[in-house]
Amino acid sequence: MRIDEIKEAARALFAEHGYNGTSLADIADQVGIKKPSLYNHFSSKKELFLVIVEDVFTSYITYVHDSLSALGESNVEDKLKQVLYSTCQFLSSHDVGVLYMRVLMFPPKELENEIKTRFLRCEGVTDDLFNNLIIEGISNKEIREGPVDTYLKAYYCLVDGVATEMFIYETSKVKEKVEASWEIFWQGITA
Repeated sequence: MRIDEIKEAARALFAEHGYNGTSLADIADQVGIKKPSLYNHFSSKKELFLVIVEDVFTSYITYVHDSLSALGESNVEDKLKQVLYSTCQFLSSHDVGVLYMRVLMFPPKELENEIKTRFLRCEGVTDDLFNNLIIEGISNKEIREGPVDTYLKAYYCLVDGVATEMFIYETSKVKEKVEASWEIFWQGITA
């Protein structure tokens, strides 16, 4: 289907060159169509970009849900740790992961508010998921009694820190840092 090809090409180009470094002509060339043909599917570069951003955010949520589902009935420690590793795997997927970080760290100024709104909606879904895991951990005595919101904030800092590390260090170094960070985080919240 042509629209999927357009979105795939656009995602790769936006990931590599950013919003301002990618033109509709670049996307059309990549797909092998004329630029005016893009307007049959998207009214503007902005619309196409925001559709891609929404897809990327949705992909992350789906990736996390799928990785947790694959664990089945596991303890909360395994589930939270799996989300951390799933985030690493998601971000290391070339186009999607790079675009996810690029959009969050360096959003195009003219789209900053729209991207933030979409991200906060995505984060609302992950908030619910992570809050429920933390509450489950407190309930079954894996996590010590404490403020769920504080645990959630600390967990996000761990995930965000790992995300940043992935773009700086080699995979083996990141793996060591993830293990060390996880160990300290888990010791800090366990019962």
